[in-house]
Amino acid sequence: MERGLPIREDVATPSELRSLAKKEPRRRTAQRMLAIANALEGMRRADAARAAGIERQSLRDAVIRFNAEGLSGLVDRPHGHRREVLSEQAMLVHRVLVGPDPERGEPSSWTLPDLCRFIEERFGKTMCPQSMSRVVRRLGLSRQKARPPEARCPGRRALRQKGLRDTVAAAAETHPGKQVVLWFMDEARVGQKGRTGHRWWMRGERPPGLCDKRFASADIFAAVRPATGQDFALVLPRVCTEAMDRFLADFAAIVPADTQAVMVLDGAGWHDERSVTVPPHVTLVPLPPYSPELNPVERVWLYLRERYLSHRLHPDYEAVVNACCRAWNALTAEPGRIRSLCAYRYLDGVSS
Repeated sequence: MERGLPIREDVATPSELRSLAKKEPRRRTAQRMLAIANALEGMRRADAARAAGIERQSLRDAVIRFNAEGLSGLVDRPHGHRREVLSEQAMLVHRVLVGPDPERGEPSSWTLPDLCRFIEERFGKTMCPQSMSRVVRRLGLSRQKARPPEARCPGRRALRQKGLRDTVAAAAETHPGKQVVLWFMDEARVGQKGRTGHRWWMRGERPPGLCDKRFASADIFAAVRPATGQDFALVLPRVCTEAMDRFLADFAAIVPADTQAVMVLDGAGWHDERSVTVPPHVTLVPLPPYSPELNPVERVWLYLRERYLSHRLHPDYEAVVNACCRAWNALTAEPGRIRSLCAYRYLDGVSS
């Protein structure tokens, strides 16, 4: 007969332990209750632990604490943490933001071990990289990919603050008597080479997703008016100057004769006024370089891909086109959705 630690029986009967385990919200505590109940009913300790989903050593530890403290001994104790030894936080933040000095033979960017060595050399305090990770995150720092200096385009601020207002005002002066309205335009490719998105699934399991690897594709050319949610879109086989000419011609057909449409778009080659035919009542305004986040249509693409264009298999080009049309029609059928997606703060007082 197996010999094990005796278990006190004056706290609860096995049936009472099982009843308490059903109501216990903490999984590990409930497992310990079930394991002790199994052992009290005469099961071998190894079998009792296995049936409850824990190891035999865990059952032994639970029995020791149960004998000493009763039911309260089966609850996980709070884990203690080493007291934070860094008090010179401002100096650490300054060190991180200034960055390494290549002239002194320092690395191109700081790592957590580098910062630990700095703290030890400067203050005589020892920290491990895990503790340093908690410290820097608590100070609001994170490891990010740096943007090259030329990508920090000064035109962004101009577009946000004054440049777009000046452009709209200039269009109004150039076309007196016309209402000037602001549109944003962009393209997105959709094809058989699809994508997976977020989905609800069982916790602890990786959800499956459909994703094709073929290459037939189409492009959605779309323009939206953030102030009203008005939209115009075409699904075309590719992006090129001819496709842009077709889009501008069809877009101009929906613009009233007494309206001048200011269309903001990125600097792609097929958007250049020197290569496309711009209708008389459309004015093209390029975004600053490296500034896709200023175009509200980017959020429309993200919404369409996450909600309508992920986890899909398209057998051919026609199926791709139909999927694009269904997705855009579903978007426009939601009242106020485009206005909500395109509500950029820097457009306040500019769009009309």
